[in-house]
Amino acid sequence: MGRIVQEFADVPYEELEPGAVYTTTHRLDRALVAEYDRLVGAAHDGTVPPWVYCTFFPMYRAMDGRMEQGSVHIRQHGVVHRSVQIGTTLTVQVRVTEKYEKKERRHVSLEIVFADGDGPVCTSTGTFLWGFAAS
Repeated sequence: MGRIVQEFADVPYEELEPGAVYTTTHRLDRALVAEYDRLVGAAHDGTVPPWVYCTFFPMYRAMDGRMEQGSVHIRQHGVVHRSVQIGTTLTVQVRVTEKYEKKERRHVSLEIVFADGDGPVCTSTGTFLWGFAAS
């Protein structure tokens, strides 16, 4: 088993560059899907349900770090392009799409693409105030 979320160091804002791509894999095994089903109180039909993609863990693994403590998640949009079977291992690419400062707030936008050999399965884009509420 890999590291838990708390074991990842923060990724400093200064290290993020627009266009940078970070990659990992994410296995959608039966135990993972069952835990998400339990948390949302729903069942599925043998394919991976959309709520399984609502996690930062693959992003943290790809970037080998997490958002700086105090980051605020301000916007998210996700699209599930098609379903896949439980047990599928996906490639996860995290791309820094934007990085800018506005009103002394550090913004970072990330695109996360979960894909298999046939192309994208789910695409998620999010914007964060990086380290905004840090003490």
